[in-house]
Amino acid sequence: MIFMVELSRPDVLATVVLLLDKEGQVVLARKKKAIHHDTGEISYSLGLYNGYGGKMEETDESIEVTAIRELYDESGVTGKEEDLEQCARVYFYIRKDDVDTPFMDVAFYILREWSGVPKEGLEMGEPVFFKAEDLPYDEMMPADKILFGKILSGEKGEYNIFLRGKDVEPVIEKLL
Repeated sequence: MIFMVELSRPDVLATVVLLLDKEGQVVLARKKKAIHHDTGEISYSLGLYNGYGGKMEETDESIEVTAIRELYDESGVTGKEEDLEQCARVYFYIRKDDVDTPFMDVAFYILREWSGVPKEGLEMGEPVFFKAEDLPYDEMMPADKILFGKILSGEKGEYNIFLRGKDVEPVIEKLL
């Protein structure tokens, strides 16, 4: 007999923006700070390649405002909310005391129209332009290894992702 348990949704909202240049290259940078918030952190995210983004603040009017603000804060690049293409919504859960605990609700976007030159910041390292087929998957978060491929191939969706550790394949459940 299988018992289905309804999961609580994470209450921390965040974003990830994948910049694509005119040639279709993806701009990634290494994280200088681990992904974190009040209830925990993903310490192994430090030093791995990722897109730009961060947590929603009380003053942000929408998650799109958060995406554009965090993009500028982390890379110096400016973009417009209306140019963001939402490609995924992911509910992340981390394992604590043998229980899947809500961690973050993350909206993933692609941004093809932007201005400025990406630069190193306080939270993200030197930006690197990668061809989509040459992404450094071995140097990325376990979930990103799967998600970024789906996103860049045009697949959209909503997912629950259960993180188990740096070297452990995450459990991914597609919702929509």
